[in-house]
Parts: sequence; structure tokens; C-alpha cells
Amino acid sequence: MASKNDLHDRLDHLEQRLNDTKEKLAFKKALHDGHKLTNGELLARYRYLLGELDGEITDLSAHGHRVTALEQDALNWINSIDLDTA
Repeated sequence: MASKNDLHDRLDHLEQRLNDTKEKLAFKKALHDGHKLTNGELLARYRYLLGELDGEITDLSAHGHRVTALEQDALNWINSIDLDTA
């Protein structure tokens, strides 16, 4: 039979696991609740990315490089990756 101290230790361990799980769930909930973008936020992000793309194209054009539609798409894709990892 388990001693009284063993039972208290097991209960303390269980309580700690429950508290850790509650913290993780609260953290996940905060992430999901805070990342619901509105149409305005999506439009603002699109405009920002478009501005970044236009700036890069202007810079490349100023150095004598003709930017094709494929290069524009590639730059746009790279910009989206950079923002996601920032």
C-alpha cells in the first residue's frame, strides 16, 4: 500500500500536470482568438505586400533590370514568406 507521502506526491504531480495543461490551452486559445483577421486587416496586408513588391520592382528597374510577371510573382511569394517568419 502506498504511503501518505507517496499519495501527496502523486497528487501534487497530477496538479502540476493539470496546471501545465490549462496554461497550454489558454495560450492556444489566445493565439486562435487573436488571429482572426478582418477584411480590413487582410486588405491592409495586401496593400503592404503590394507596396513592398512595387518598391522592389522599382529598385530593380532603376538598375536596368526588366522585371517579368514571373519575377513579380516570385518576389511576391518571397515577401509573403519573409512576413510569415518575422
